[in-house]
Amino acid sequence: MQSNHEFDLDDVVSRLEGLRTLIVYDSKYVVRTLIFGKIIPQHADKRLFIAVYSDSMMRRLGKTYESIPDERIKRILDDAAIIKVGLNENVPFGKLHAYVNIHSEWWDDLIDELYKLGDSFLLFHGFSLLPIVYGNEAWKYLMDIFDALPDEITFVNKISSSLYDENVKRFMERFHDVILAVKREEDFFPVGRTYWIGVEQSIIFDIKPGYARYKLVGENLQKIE
Repeated sequence: MQSNHEFDLDDVVSRLEGLRTLIVYDSKYVVRTLIFGKIIPQHADKRLFIAVYSDSMMRRLGKTYESIPDERIKRILDDAAIIKVGLNENVPFGKLHAYVNIHSEWWDDLIDELYKLGDSFLLFHGFSLLPIVYGNEAWKYLMDIFDALPDEITFVNKISSSLYDENVKRFMERFHDVILAVKREEDFFPVGRTYWIGVEQSIIFDIKPGYARYKLVGENLQKIE
C-alpha cells in the first residue's frame, strides 16, 4: 500500500458532518482511539446518541469508557443519550434515552426512536452482529434501520474486517457515504506497531480515497511522514 502524503485524517474527520460513515477495522484499540479520541470530540457541538445492540456489547463499551484517561472525552460521554436494545435498562455511562426489549420486535421500536434524532451525532455499537444472529433476515432489519436515519444526522458505524465479506461489503457500501479503513501493518517497527488509516470509498468529492501510516503515541494517533 502506498502512502498518500496529502491524506490528513483530521481533515477527513472534520468533513464527516451530515454523512454516514462506516469504519472497517482490524484493531479494536485503534478504532476506539479513532472514534473516541478524534471523531466524537470533533463533533462535540452536536447532541451525542449511542445506539447499542445487546447487554454484552453495552458492558464492553462501559469498560472502554472506564479506561479513557482524557476527562474531557469522559465528560462528553457522560452527557451521551443511550438507546439500548437489550434485556435490561442498565447503562454504565451517559443517560438512558430509550430502552428497547430485545425479545420484542425491537427493530420497529428502534426505528421509531431513530426517526426523531434530527441534526445530531449517532454512533452504532454492536449492530454488525445482526447478520450472525439473524442470518439473511438481518439484511431487511438493517435496510429499514438505515432508511430510518434522518438525512441531516452525522452517523458512524463500524465493523470488524473479519466480518466484512463480499456480501456484507456490497450491502454496507450502499448505505454509507464514506468507508474508512484501519489496517494493521504487518511489519514490525522499533517505534511501535503502525497502521494504515484512510478512506477506502467515498461518494463525496472533497473526501478523496487515500491512506497514510499512523502510529500510536500514548492514546493518540500520530501520522508518520
